[in-house]
Amino acid sequence: MKRFLIGVVLGILLLFVFLYFGGPSYLETFGKKTEEAGKNLKKYEQTTRDTAKKVGEKFEDVKKKLGAENTNNPNR
Repeated sequence: MKRFLIGVVLGILLLFVFLYFGGPSYLETFGKKTEEAGKNLKKYEQTTRDTAKKVGEKFEDVKKKLGAENTNNPNR
């Protein structure tokens, strides 16, 4: 019970210190930076998907040119 009360008091104290020293403005700035990073990652994700699709198409073309119907055949 003693540890619980110490934890509650420390939590309240840390919240007060966070608010006193401008924590919300830090969170706002961090949120904006995170949003920008998310947009950049979304561009990378789309580029990666497009590249993977192109590679898959090229692989299928090569497979057709070689006449391989089953690439898992161990006798090749």
